[in-house]
Amino acid sequence: FATMLSLSRVSRVRQAVVRTAITSKRVAYVSCALPKAQTSVRRTTNSPHRPLVQRRESSTTARKSHKISAPQCPEPPFTTALIYNQSKHACASVLADLRAVWGSKIRVVQTLETGGQPLGGADGALFINPKTWGDMEHFASRLDAACTDDPFLNEQRKSGDIVFMPGWSAFAESSEAAIAVQGLGLVWPGTEPGASQRLEKIGFKQICEKVGAPTPPFIILADEGTSKKLTDPEVKAAVTDEYISRILAKGVTSPGLIKSIHGGGGKGTAHLDDPSDKEQVRAAVEKVLNEMGRSDGIYFEEKVNQKGDGRFFQLELEVDGEDCATGGRFVWFNSRLQKVVEIGLSDEHVTQFMPPGLYQKARMWASDIARMGGNNTRATMEALVFTDENGVCQMSFIECNRRPQVENEALALLQQDSSGNRRYTFAELVMRAAGHPAPDFTPAPGIGCVLHARWLHGNPDHQGNIAYQSGNVLGMRGPRLDWVVSELLSPGQISFTADPQLGKAVIVAKDWQEMCQRAEEYFTLRRPDIQGPASTYAQTMFNLFSSKAFKKGKVASNETFAALQIPDYPTRSFQSVLTEQLAPLLVKGYRPGEGVDPDRWPTGVHCDKVAAIAMGLRQCTPNETVFTRYARGEATLEEYIADLREKLEVQGGAWVTVAPRDTCQQGNDSESAGICSLSRRNAEMWAEKAGCVGYETGGAQFQAGLIRGFDPVSVLHLGLPYNMPAHSLQRSQYVNGLAELPSSTRVPLFNATASLVSGHYRRPDPHTEVPWFPYNFHAGNYSRGNYSPQDESTSELLDAGCNPIPCWVFSPKFRLEDLAAWTQRQITLFEKAGRKLHQVRIKNPGQGLDWTVENVWAHVQVIRTQFKERGMLEPIVYIHNHDFNGLGAHVAMGLYGQSHKEGYRYLVIDGAYRKNGTHNDNTVMLSALDLKPEQHEALEEYNHLQQTIEGVLSRFDSRTSQMTPWDSDWAGGTEGSDLRIAKEYGLDPRDINNAKEIASEVFPLERAVTPFSEYKLRLGLAIMIEPELQPKSVEGVLAWVNNGGRLKVGSDVLLGLHRWETLVSKPPAVDKLLENMSDELQTALDSQSNIIGPGDLPAHFTEAQRYTALGFQGKGLDFIRQQGEGKDLSPFLMCSHVLHRKPLTLPAHSRLTLLWDGEQPKVNFTGFGSAPNGDITVNFQYAGENISSQVPDPNAVVSAAAVSGPEKADPSNPGHYGTVVPGELLQYLVQVGDVLEEGKPMCVLESMKMEVKIAVPAKLNGMEVKRLPLKGRTAEAQGEMVSPGDLLLEAVKA
Repeated sequence: FATMLSLSRVSRVRQAVVRTAITSKRVAYVSCALPKAQTSVRRTTNSPHRPLVQRRESSTTARKSHKISAPQCPEPPFTTALIYNQSKHACASVLADLRAVWGSKIRVVQTLETGGQPLGGADGALFINPKTWGDMEHFASRLDAACTDDPFLNEQRKSGDIVFMPGWSAFAESSEAAIAVQGLGLVWPGTEPGASQRLEKIGFKQICEKVGAPTPPFIILADEGTSKKLTDPEVKAAVTDEYISRILAKGVTSPGLIKSIHGGGGKGTAHLDDPSDKEQVRAAVEKVLNEMGRSDGIYFEEKVNQKGDGRFFQLELEVDGEDCATGGRFVWFNSRLQKVVEIGLSDEHVTQFMPPGLYQKARMWASDIARMGGNNTRATMEALVFTDENGVCQMSFIECNRRPQVENEALALLQQDSSGNRRYTFAELVMRAAGHPAPDFTPAPGIGCVLHARWLHGNPDHQGNIAYQSGNVLGMRGPRLDWVVSELLSPGQISFTADPQLGKAVIVAKDWQEMCQRAEEYFTLRRPDIQGPASTYAQTMFNLFSSKAFKKGKVASNETFAALQIPDYPTRSFQSVLTEQLAPLLVKGYRPGEGVDPDRWPTGVHCDKVAAIAMGLRQCTPNETVFTRYARGEATLEEYIADLREKLEVQGGAWVTVAPRDTCQQGNDSESAGICSLSRRNAEMWAEKAGCVGYETGGAQFQAGLIRGFDPVSVLHLGLPYNMPAHSLQRSQYVNGLAELPSSTRVPLFNATASLVSGHYRRPDPHTEVPWFPYNFHAGNYSRGNYSPQDESTSELLDAGCNPIPCWVFSPKFRLEDLAAWTQRQITLFEKAGRKLHQVRIKNPGQGLDWTVENVWAHVQVIRTQFKERGMLEPIVYIHNHDFNGLGAHVAMGLYGQSHKEGYRYLVIDGAYRKNGTHNDNTVMLSALDLKPEQHEALEEYNHLQQTIEGVLSRFDSRTSQMTPWDSDWAGGTEGSDLRIAKEYGLDPRDINNAKEIASEVFPLERAVTPFSEYKLRLGLAIMIEPELQPKSVEGVLAWVNNGGRLKVGSDVLLGLHRWETLVSKPPAVDKLLENMSDELQTALDSQSNIIGPGDLPAHFTEAQRYTALGFQGKGLDFIRQQGEGKDLSPFLMCSHVLHRKPLTLPAHSRLTLLWDGEQPKVNFTGFGSAPNGDITVNFQYAGENISSQVPDPNAVVSAAAVSGPEKADPSNPGHYGTVVPGELLQYLVQVGDVLEEGKPMCVLESMKMEVKIAVPAKLNGMEVKRLPLKGRTAEAQGEMVSPGDLLLEAVKA
């Protein structure tokens, strides 16, 4: 408000006709000759004919000099209160106090700019012109007009029955304002003008010296009333030089502050760290002059405790007249000296920050200062408490605020009157204005600590500077709390010119610790409901009160934010999700399709069917099983396994559904995340009834989901069934990603997983028998001596309390003797962990001609034999395969039949719905089991629903592609991604399989399962895109490698080839390629130290964030940032029919279920519309509020649009190098002017989730870099995306 303060004294003409008689702080209005103005008071009472102010005979007689509190005064001392403050929050505070004490007995008129909306509880409004706050001549004209229009208001003015309430602001303690207000016939409730002048900052310090109160040394640069015309540049320069000279002449070396007595709230104050540095002094002086616009009342004050550690606590003591109130208020502020937190402490608790003797001295000095200054009302004495260099606690008074302060309640609630009423600051001001002396207050029982919390809407930094955010305040949300005794929020548009403070909350507690605990709870549960950008303020406040240092009282007032954890992102509101995430999705749609027909959107009818399925399944109750009780901690693992065995014996086996995780990995470009929740409900309800005993999740579902914007933790939780275990695919030391993780990273990752799963099921002990059954496999079944990465990760999972199911990867190249040894190791691993191994799995990542009943059964028999030799129960063997030729389900049916012949009924085989096109047809294979008719009926229902659910992914459908031959043994689940990769690399899709076959022959890593399948695919692609490698055949590749050829592959591929962790022998071509690429290999080996470990993560990360960061490394950290910024798609995991629907086709009045903040809120989409600028409006209704957002029309035609994207390389220019590898540019490894050398690294791309170094080709050898046209990745932004043919570098002859 001080910025708007431009008080102008009443003009000479006005002074001639305005006479005032000031007696006992009462003003009698005599006359005022002013031109008649338009009425500017608006009544807000129900009756339009009721006068704004009614005459009351008791109004004058009520004003007597009794020593009573405001609540003890039955009638208000004044009939009318006129609020004058542009801050809605300040006006609301005054109004709340007056209404709490006198209700409707006192009339309240609010001063507003023309067009403003008065507060709901106000009786009327007096309107002034915009930006005229502090212009008392203009205010007088509007007041006169109002009085002319309303004779009752005029009568109250004449009789001195209108009290002027300026709230809190620099205006409220201005002696000029007091004189001007009294001159208008209004009663001034603040400090008497003479006292106000005596107690201003410089006068206050002089009084301190007289009464012996300590105050920092100071230098007066200009007294009040000596201001010069700063609008004249020459005058301003002369004033600046004069003040600089005065400071330098004193030879001061201690840091200090330059202050203006007219400032406040950090304004008009400048830090001066070195008073001997002329330029520092100049900068500080200019800052104060520029902020205040006046040159009087300016002084320099040394900072306290500069010989000590510089820390201090700011203490505020309130005086009423000359009586010092109970308790002290401590203040914490930012680097700009703006208050952030104010906490009132009773006399008993003040001693937490200063010795009792010093506190009593401070109270005595405060009373002495008030007495000498002639204080007549409420004022605040500010002091700094610190421990000096000798370890002695000291204090220094710095100033006196002669006005009410926003934080007054932090002390007011520590007191009560003789009737038990709390103290109301503004009501007490009214009482003093009427002549009532300060009453006797006593400590309030049970309250030893009061927090005044400010509500702001912005993002603080480590200095506490707040970047305020715009928005519209709708109200508060969250449960009401009994110990929040006062909460005030000003609805409407946030104003930065008036007051960015939205409101306040006052929290009472018995002591400091309870106050901190309640503040934590408050800032967690209660939030302003704001339409507009979110802010980090609430989370920052939570972090402050939850910090150990603050709870111990060790955070000084001048270091509030120094060591505080500042949130990286604002806490988002649900409205932000609707306007910033859902609205653009509905208009622009999800990512481009990657299937055979990428533009084949699901029809509206199909989407409606999926929506109906979702609604129907939500209304169904699935069966409770023994697993349900085990997951909750109500049954043991052995009880669950015994129940599973019994079920298998009755049925003759069982099945695990791989839909949608694996069906969509192979058939829909791994788009299972968006339908995971709905599919899980279908499995819980119908597949379980049909003999299903598990639900497959994880692996590529988590990894691909994260890359596409879905929170892997949410996907994990949504894939945890109620009545059967989730089986997550885990790639041994690679877990869910492609980066090899060391044990130091895996162990905390597995512990985080265990906590997340146990937390979902609400188990009482999160690390005892965690209901998590991941399939743990290693692509090469590798072991050497005592080293086996699979065994290591299985042991770590057991230590975390999980129940891993070890997997043997099937291949005819892996010997059965190795399988026997592997089985024995797994049994031993579990025994060492104090557990029993019950379940193992045979994993065929594809199919192949070798997948026959005889071959698979031979593997089962080997496993059974090892269990029998160890005297164990029959193992439960899970079997997995894909189906490329329609025989997969028949092999499964044959396996069930063979097992029954052998008296073995514990096979569990993976399957999917009828005609799924990727995996075993469950209707075929389950025909061999002893299922009941009702189970077959449930199977039909499950299959029908699941097929419909997955049909929503039509744009990603690759099940009809011809890419995978019928006899292939390649990993299933890659056809969708193969189509996408072929497009990215500019290859014919039919070349992809050729690439795989060549790579598999030359680099025979077994088996083609992640990550080995990724390695071989990249090797195959590198073969295809190398123009000089001809012919594209096994022989051609061998010749290329043997002649020193390199391949454009990432470091992960080179590491995989280097380690060769597979039971298949390594051929010479592998070592030769690594020799050719020795530099790249060494770089890859060196880069392993870049793995993100637990020590690299911020301490404030949640368990979910730790899981994401450790499990997915850099991509995980990127996602956490995107999620914090609201750029993820996680909220739409519950509504696949919306996520995959064609843009702009969602019917109006659709009801959507979203995922947000651990809840599933429902929102009504009310339709699309058009904005005047051509944007599309997207409208919602949520919690009774209409919410609208505007999104640019993606179909709008923009004339002469510039061609976007990177520049294309010119094939005719020998210096142009066009990339052959698509992806994101991470960085250039050369600079402009460098001379290029063949084979040396030129740049790094990220392609297909791996880093690929691009070496200098032969044609650029010896040329000089002229231009690097692309931008690489930075901490703030992604690098430019390139496609084959894009210009990567331009060179010229050296």
